[in-house]
Amino acid sequence: MKETANISARPIVHGVQNPQRDALSTRRQEFAAPPPKRFYWIVFAVVCCLLGFLVFKTVLHLISTDTRKARIVHAPSPVESVPVRRQTLEEVIGGSGTVQQFNTVQLTTQITARVLEVPVWIGDIVKKGDLLVRWDDRLIQATLDANRQFVETSNIKIKNETRQVERYTALEKQHMGTPLDLEKAEIALADAYEQLAKATMGLREAEIALERVQMRAPIEGIVLERLVNPDEITHNDQIVMKLGAIDKVLMAAKVTEEKIHSVQLGLPAEVTFPAFPAETFQGNVFKIDPNIDPVTRTFTVYIQIENRPYIKAAKEIYEVPLTLRAEDYRLKPGLSGFAHIRRTAKDVTAVPSVAILNPSGDQASVFVVDRSGHVTTRKVHLGIVANAMTEVTSGLNEGEKVVTVGQLYLKENDKVHSTSKSVFGK
Repeated sequence: MKETANISARPIVHGVQNPQRDALSTRRQEFAAPPPKRFYWIVFAVVCCLLGFLVFKTVLHLISTDTRKARIVHAPSPVESVPVRRQTLEEVIGGSGTVQQFNTVQLTTQITARVLEVPVWIGDIVKKGDLLVRWDDRLIQATLDANRQFVETSNIKIKNETRQVERYTALEKQHMGTPLDLEKAEIALADAYEQLAKATMGLREAEIALERVQMRAPIEGIVLERLVNPDEITHNDQIVMKLGAIDKVLMAAKVTEEKIHSVQLGLPAEVTFPAFPAETFQGNVFKIDPNIDPVTRTFTVYIQIENRPYIKAAKEIYEVPLTLRAEDYRLKPGLSGFAHIRRTAKDVTAVPSVAILNPSGDQASVFVVDRSGHVTTRKVHLGIVANAMTEVTSGLNEGEKVVTVGQLYLKENDKVHSTSKSVFGK
């Protein structure tokens, strides 16, 4: 009996059931019972409400921001608009380029003679009226004297022939002369007048040639080329010297083709050069080349600049004679720089450039918001464009509202919900 009790008190091992442990496990499972189904339904309902709210807000956002979605539900199209105002627009047009001669003069001779003197050299600065070339005038002077003598002789001969005609005319009236003698006298008088005309022409040519034996500078400038030397014989229309104006130079700036409508003659410009980093040169637009470079898509704008020498005021300060040389002038041909051309439109009607539909050509238009909240298309004519603003020369009145955002999907007479925003800094 004792052995039986001891055996029953032993724990069950190796897969044998243990009633005590099973009872304990059953009680634990009773205490860990699943939660009620009502809790799950509450969580599900909250999640659905949140998702529905998010969807509702998303739909409202789409309707309030997307013109096409708003049109589907017949809601006012969302747009942004600004009022039309008057203001000053300033456009700065930039372009790089190099300095060129303002003017180049080719001097040609009009006589055939031997050169006696060429007192200037390449690079010399000459003033207007300075002697450049002098020719031998002895033959011209002799021709001049001979033609003067021919003129005097012709005048004497005309007087004599005139008296002869008068004499034969009087004799014929008295029936003492013959018509043939009178005719011969008249022919001789006509020949005398012809000789006088030729002599006079020769005299004038000699006088003009004598004036041309000295060539003087027509402008103040620099000697670019000297094509003749003393003791050479020159001929008519031969180029003997080239002068370049140096007191003024041209900055040939390359400007992009979209600015060709903005650049105008006379506009002020500021030019800077890397060679003179601390100085700005003032100028104005002198000439515009309308031809577009097919490679760079630029056109050339020529800016006139006063070329001041280094020793400009030396004569006034030191009261000494002033002799300028080419190196005394700072701006020389080939010098590179950058130009800023300024165009200003004062007190003009302006709208943001993004408000304009089809800005190219003559089909530019904007959407105008009326007092009832509807939009209408209005054709406009444009002017200067600067800092994202465009001048409207006609088609709009000050105070009218134009659509700046959302106009791409608008149609004529659409109802809009306008949100005004300021782009004028006020």
